[in-house]
Amino acid sequence: MPAVYPSAQNTYIRSHEATNNMVVDYSRNIDKFAVNQYTQMIPVDKQNGYYLEMTIEEAGRLLHTDGKNFLWMDRMPAPEGNDGLEKFEYKPYDCDRYAIPVLLGDLTIDQASWNILAQHTRIKSQQAMTFRTQQAVTTITTSGNYDSSHVLDVTSDISDNQGTWAESTTARQDIKRSLNYGRELILDDTLAAVDLDDLLLVISSGLAAKLIECQEIVDYIKASPDSTAQVRGELPGRNVMYGLPDRLYGMPIVVEATRKVTTKKGASTTTRSSVMPDDNACMLSRPGGLIGVDGAPSFSTITFFMKEEMTVETKRDDDNRRTKARVVENYDVKLTAPASGILFTETS
Repeated sequence: MPAVYPSAQNTYIRSHEATNNMVVDYSRNIDKFAVNQYTQMIPVDKQNGYYLEMTIEEAGRLLHTDGKNFLWMDRMPAPEGNDGLEKFEYKPYDCDRYAIPVLLGDLTIDQASWNILAQHTRIKSQQAMTFRTQQAVTTITTSGNYDSSHVLDVTSDISDNQGTWAESTTARQDIKRSLNYGRELILDDTLAAVDLDDLLLVISSGLAAKLIECQEIVDYIKASPDSTAQVRGELPGRNVMYGLPDRLYGMPIVVEATRKVTTKKGASTTTRSSVMPDDNACMLSRPGGLIGVDGAPSFSTITFFMKEEMTVETKRDDDNRRTKARVVENYDVKLTAPASGILFTETS
């Protein structure tokens, strides 16, 4: 480096302290992942086990509207109910343990001007939640997990629908008709055991962007009390950035916006994509809170059987002067109540 005259640019050594050690990071708060809004967790104490699924018939069986098969006349033997049992099935869950690791050398940790170890455990926590979201989305968008009648092509399986949701108009009402059809189907197949207030609609952020531009939703918002706020960009709720209300035709909307990177580190180009596909939407039941009660009846469409959740561990390797950190999770995810959910396809 040649000798120079002193100036305001060269009389000091650049350092991170000049910005008070500011760190620009895009790590997400793991509590804000949308997957927590549409899934339920059941804590389990064994890696493998069973959950019990009952068929849904006997509780609503009425062969005669006048109840003559239940009638008990004086002096006559009481009805015995020889055919009054309901069928059940034990279904397995099998938890897998996942470790999302990172390795840092002592020199890197000691000389970094910020808490690099804590930052990377946050990054690994987000990576774990992204993977958990992918597991959930794969489960709810796999048609084979549902009863065949609960997988609905919105362009062909719903009477009077004329096309995709993204193309719907006020006259067509394809979105409204689809949601009403799905709700009625869930009421039929669960004998109304599922409370309609527990149903929600899960869509991708890409589909959300398309819906807000379709005439049906534009006119729906125009006619609502939120029309002025929508024009101002002040629509209340968690979906404001998409221009959507929190509820559509009385149903809560959950926008699954999680992104994933699908290219290896060091690739010439980085590929990012949405975890939730744009051409699917899922109507799901999620009663109660995030944590369910083991052994209690559950109407949650999708369930995580959680043996271990988000354990953060660090261990210093003295011999090699490095620190190993990891986030550990141990779970299985199942579509435990397929009759309480609907998979809509060809939505965009």
